[in-house]
Amino acid sequence: MWFLVEGLEIDAVRAPANPDSVIKKLLSRIIKVDENYLKQCLIKSKSIDSRRSKPYIVYSVFVESEIDIAVGKAGLKISSVDIETVNKKYKPELNISQNVSNDSPVIIVGTGPAGIFAALGLAEAGFKVIVLDRGKKVDERNRDWQKFLQTRELDEESNLLIGEGGAGTFSDGKLFTRTKDANSDFILKTFVDHGASEDTIYLKRPHIGSDVLPKVAESMRRKIESCGGDFLFGTEVKSLLIENGTAVGVLTAGNEKIYGSAVLVAHGLGGRALTMEMIRQRVPYELKGFQIGCRIEHPQNLIDRQQYHLKQRPLSLGSAEYNFVSQGDERMNIKGVSTFCMCPGGELVMASAWRNSLTSNGMSLHARSGKFANSCLIMSIDGKNFPDAACAYGFLQSYERAAFEAGGGDYTLPAQSAAGFLNGREELIYRESSSQTGVRAARLDLIFSEDLRNSLRRALLNFQKKCPFFIDCGQFAGIESCVSSPIRFVRNAETLESGIKNLYICGEGAGYAGGIMSGAIDGLRAAAKIAGKC
Repeated sequence: MWFLVEGLEIDAVRAPANPDSVIKKLLSRIIKVDENYLKQCLIKSKSIDSRRSKPYIVYSVFVESEIDIAVGKAGLKISSVDIETVNKKYKPELNISQNVSNDSPVIIVGTGPAGIFAALGLAEAGFKVIVLDRGKKVDERNRDWQKFLQTRELDEESNLLIGEGGAGTFSDGKLFTRTKDANSDFILKTFVDHGASEDTIYLKRPHIGSDVLPKVAESMRRKIESCGGDFLFGTEVKSLLIENGTAVGVLTAGNEKIYGSAVLVAHGLGGRALTMEMIRQRVPYELKGFQIGCRIEHPQNLIDRQQYHLKQRPLSLGSAEYNFVSQGDERMNIKGVSTFCMCPGGELVMASAWRNSLTSNGMSLHARSGKFANSCLIMSIDGKNFPDAACAYGFLQSYERAAFEAGGGDYTLPAQSAAGFLNGREELIYRESSSQTGVRAARLDLIFSEDLRNSLRRALLNFQKKCPFFIDCGQFAGIESCVSSPIRFVRNAETLESGIKNLYICGEGAGYAGGIMSGAIDGLRAAAKIAGKC
């Protein structure tokens, strides 16, 4: 018999260093059932509740037992479940139609989450896929990043934004999403199957880590290749091949024409040139809201104390996170500001794909054991304020170039204390930073337009009320401009085709995703539509 035990609370202070590994023993003690009667204990979900005076770890657990464990267990919600419910979490299946007759390949552009999951879904369903990426394989990409740190010469085709795995490979691998989709469990299990830690399946806010993600990306590529898929790295797509209103293939920068039964473009936020080319080719699009912001860094131990209400973080807990929102005020031309892509124990990185431009990001390893925490304070811009896509991208580029110059022109991150940002002073409170490219004192406040500057100042004051040291111990660094796309390619709501037949544009670059999970979900949805049609 299978049961679901919900609301199982463990005192984080008294818990062992890795409570997940002894969950059967802990559960047995709490529900007062001999451990020998519990055949299996599979964690369904795990979260941290730190709203009280001390933090608790809260579990939901699938339990296989020889006896009815629901009898006389006051204080816990225990219900019977069937094995299908358990398998949906731990053995999820992907529902994509099998290929039975189509020999023509599906062309996939991009190896970020949307592209790679679309390729995986189609390849496992028996479709031939050809995956193109202008960047390099992940191991070469990492070597190029190390070379950049030494020379400060940016390779526009191999950096933290461009290459195998996409931007997320060198960020943190955060997998939290508010998107509810039947494929979510499949995506999480796939990551685990290819090298992510087991807790990826059940953590409320799972993350993989940039030390693990390269291995995961390579393993997924090997799987697709074992199914007959081909990868062409260092192959930039210059334009689409369109005949009689139908996408029939792509034209590469080397003037090679590659033909296929369908074209799926998942070019990411770094694919601005391809976005503009598709617009030139009259692929329908619309302007939409997008975000811009600034990274702020704090010592991680202060975040731990604030969030866990303890002087020292318990061994059972990882580095603490936060999520703050400051409401806007239209009467005062103040925009809403929220924290985004918080990286506990992480590092600031220079993540531009374009020379003489600078955009920041946050990255952390799986252990999240670094000295600093960082997150981005983002604000929304109404894309309809711009006449076209070129002007919207021009707006972002103006900030990227200004940040590059403010940092000294060598990809050092321009930085300013939060207090200095409030009071208009060029100052640093930390010379030390997690950034491997370093920081340089600059007037970041003057880079932002007046409305954006005032919105950030208002947010700092609001966040200080929630976190007393947010201003005094906080330091801004860089400008974050690759948060979301200012355009969205128009798609048929049912078929997911663009205005061009057999063309599917998905993921962040298409304006339909905002992270690894939502990108992967969008790629799988498009793959299912292609499979159902072919």
